[in-house]
Amino acid sequence: MDNVSRTLYIPLYGKALVSRRGLILRDPDAERIWASSGMTLKGKSASKWLAYNMGMRSAVFDSWLRQQLTEHAAVLHLGCGLDSRCSRVKC
Repeated sequence: MDNVSRTLYIPLYGKALVSRRGLILRDPDAERIWASSGMTLKGKSASKWLAYNMGMRSAVFDSWLRQQLTEHAAVLHLGCGLDSRCSRVKC
């Protein structure tokens, strides 16, 4: 896995961490995938503040998606890496 591919794990880690701690959002898929990945983050990538930011960003986009789904028939979710937003929001 190259360094670009590894960056997919940063938001996954953030969502798993805040979900496991019961903060901001609930994402059992992220928790499960992170636990089974065996990945370790180092340096700034492992920052709890970055993880909280990733969780908050996901919660904001989840909220936006819920709003859009009430106003529009569909939302296209492309190029989102290890994201389980459709499971969290029930797309």
